[in-house]
Amino acid sequence: MRIGIVGGGLGGLLTTALLSKNHDVVVFEKLPFVGGRFTNINYKGFQLTTGALHMIPHGNDGYLAKLLRECGCNVKIINSNPDGLFRVNGKDYAYKDLFNLVGLKDKLKALKMAANLKMGNVDKSISFGEFLESVELALKVGNAFTGWALSLTAYETPMEEIIEMAKNYHKFGGPGVPIGGCKGVIDELVRVIKNNNGVIKVECEVKGIEIEDDKAYIIGEEFNEEFDVVVSNLSPKLTEKISNVKIIKGKEPKPSKGIKICVATKEGLIKHNGVLFTPECERINGLNQVTNVDISLAPEGYHLVMTHQTQLTNNVKKEIDLGLEDIENLFNGKDYEILHIQSYRDEWPVNHASNGTDLDNVINDRLYLVGDGVKGKGGIEVEGIAMGVMKVVEHINLLNKTN
Repeated sequence: MRIGIVGGGLGGLLTTALLSKNHDVVVFEKLPFVGGRFTNINYKGFQLTTGALHMIPHGNDGYLAKLLRECGCNVKIINSNPDGLFRVNGKDYAYKDLFNLVGLKDKLKALKMAANLKMGNVDKSISFGEFLESVELALKVGNAFTGWALSLTAYETPMEEIIEMAKNYHKFGGPGVPIGGCKGVIDELVRVIKNNNGVIKVECEVKGIEIEDDKAYIIGEEFNEEFDVVVSNLSPKLTEKISNVKIIKGKEPKPSKGIKICVATKEGLIKHNGVLFTPECERINGLNQVTNVDISLAPEGYHLVMTHQTQLTNNVKKEIDLGLEDIENLFNGKDYEILHIQSYRDEWPVNHASNGTDLDNVINDRLYLVGDGVKGKGGIEVEGIAMGVMKVVEHINLLNKTN
């Protein structure tokens, strides 16, 4: 089959790497580089990112790692140990130790919550915030987790999504850091695609997608190419805007907004290679220090710390200022330098569809969607993208066999 991929972000490249083993695949990317919000920016010798953090939610054992191995990518992912700690009252605690920080009554409530969540014995119709709100510390911890992982508050996160995330965590474990950061993954995908004779066209903006009964067309200012199948890595809204197909038929996907602040420090802030969740901060939900795993992500003698926060209001300056105040309190007298502040909203959000508002990947036998607007249920960030790619690749391969 001849397959056209619109958009060279992680979802588009992962789909291409898998399909180009047995199909003729062409990627169209409007930017001069591929990777979208999942690659590196070299700034003063620090490997910052265009969007995602240098961290894969289920490390070397999750959906993304599985697909990278399946398509032949040589990506080394170092699993975090511990997965994460929680900073409360200036001290760092493992998850299981948080139960000892509250009184007996709240401890019993929290233990019951944890047991019910693990067994899936909860009301799926409520939000995560409603599930946690009877214990103040539990709600703060929940907000830190959903803010870091999903760029949502606990009240914005459907309980049904949390249940699936818990299942994935117990199945795969926690996060890991890819050597080389996000670009280490993207470079390997590009290598595999080229080895499979796939074609990547950069600075090649797609203006239209036309779907017919037996063919599909990708159209630009100076090209009009025919394909058997088109896969769009654009947002569902933009895909619908440039195509002749109705995609959003029910509930509108709701983007999630966030702010990332990159910090340079010689001394470092945390000693482990997992996430440091910050439930007591005004805005910062968590941070990681990726140079504890890969020193090449910063100049010699420096650490790279990356913080993330949900954008709670439309006053971006105020949101950033509150995050900077949190960082000052976290570093508490240590030397550091703010390298870069990035906000992800509007046409460049954290996710084009927040968890629980994702659309289906399969529009029809000629048009498919991948990316962060069509994540699998319970999929955190790039793991959700990988889940969607799996569904699309399986559907296309099955379609090819039946034709």
